[in-house]
Amino acid sequence: MLPAALPEDAIDPTDLQRRVKRGEHRPPTCDHGDWTFAGADFKRKATKWRCPTGECAPASTWVKADRLHPLIPRESERSRKLYRSRGAVEREFGRLKNEWALLPLRVRGLARVQLHADLTILAKLACALAKARAASLAA
Repeated sequence: MLPAALPEDAIDPTDLQRRVKRGEHRPPTCDHGDWTFAGADFKRKATKWRCPTGECAPASTWVKADRLHPLIPRESERSRKLYRSRGAVEREFGRLKNEWALLPLRVRGLARVQLHADLTILAKLACALAKARAASLAA
């Protein structure tokens, strides 16, 4: 039995692994060394890379953005900030699910689930506000 074909826009994990093993996840290189990131065009969905010395012809090239070449390079400070903020958001979602009972829903229907989530977040914000007011009164 043959495996089912992946949809055209699906990500094939084995293809990504092969590309990483071939070194395609690294920035372009030349005789002068690794090329440096020179910006991203979000409309074009591509990143620009330049030769470190500028002696190559062409001196820069555009690389189409994909999972191996994101629009914000992973080694950059901007990427680190985004990753840290994402971690904070995921931690808060975890707290909402586990500590504030958003995971074991006992209601059905989109409207009731939205109401349950809204009331839960409202209660969380009320607790945070009460805690902040108590801290300011104690000071």
